[in-house]
Amino acid sequence: MEKGGKSAKKSSSALSVEEFVSRMAPLIDMEKEAEISMSISSSSSSSLDAMQKRGSVILNLKCVDAQTGLMGKTLLEFQSNKGDVLPTHKFGTHDVVILKPNKADSGSGSLGQGVVYRLKDTSITVVFDDIPEDGLNNPLRLEKVANEVTYRRMKEALVQLSKGVQKGPAADLVPILFGEKPPVTSKKVVPFSPFNKNLDHSQRAAISKALLSKDVFLLHGPPGTGKTTTVVEIILQEVKRGSKILACAASNIAVDNIVERLFPFKYVVFLVRAEFCFHNFDNNAVYHGIFLLNILVFWESCPQGSLFKSIKLPYFYQ
Repeated sequence: MEKGGKSAKKSSSALSVEEFVSRMAPLIDMEKEAEISMSISSSSSSSLDAMQKRGSVILNLKCVDAQTGLMGKTLLEFQSNKGDVLPTHKFGTHDVVILKPNKADSGSGSLGQGVVYRLKDTSITVVFDDIPEDGLNNPLRLEKVANEVTYRRMKEALVQLSKGVQKGPAADLVPILFGEKPPVTSKKVVPFSPFNKNLDHSQRAAISKALLSKDVFLLHGPPGTGKTTTVVEIILQEVKRGSKILACAASNIAVDNIVERLFPFKYVVFLVRAEFCFHNFDNNAVYHGIFLLNILVFWESCPQGSLFKSIKLPYFYQ
């Protein structure tokens, strides 16, 4: 960056948007094809026991619960027929799986395809668009399959990026992320009164710098150094300033962790958790409050929303 921060020389190693898209698109295709090929070869050339040892199949399951979720989706909970903990596996939330009779051939049709919703030591819950009509009373197995939706969304994101962002927050952000423009930082230091009085010096310094940043601020540190605590404080300070915050994380558990820490503060009077919470909160008021607000947002976008608006929802904050 030149003196004064008015302009920046692009790093010779940095990729332009066009170079980034042209390099990433074929890599996504290669990764997709490799996953599909691995899934096909694994199921066709291996025994079911071998597949379970690799973690791509869970055998000998029974359906112990069925519930109807939002938008007509069905949640089926499966446990081991032996009543034990589930075997070691590579299933994760949002993975696409197929449900089959336990002894069915690898090439046979499935009872249904769904998405993993919740994982516990002794059970796995899967969301299905349509509940299987037959076979649920017999021993079952779940097979992990390639998730083409993930790759399609990544490709769509690259296409949108390649077209150029003409408006919205990203219009200014993309050139900064690709090194074409320097980030902007306010010169005026504004003191803040922390909500969390137990913040250490490094956390307070990071929060101060984040509040001065107009575009991008990277908070980096090893595990256990209080990054989530710092992020929660930054969110609270921005909300106090009147900002609207969209907080994202790499996993549902990480999002739930942020939500749980934010909820007790009086400044967070309308907190929405996108989709459902993926773990049980210690404070039931937190869980039910967020659940009701999720329902509210859902119904606000539906034709029948006027019916729901007549219901008065309490605010679940201290």
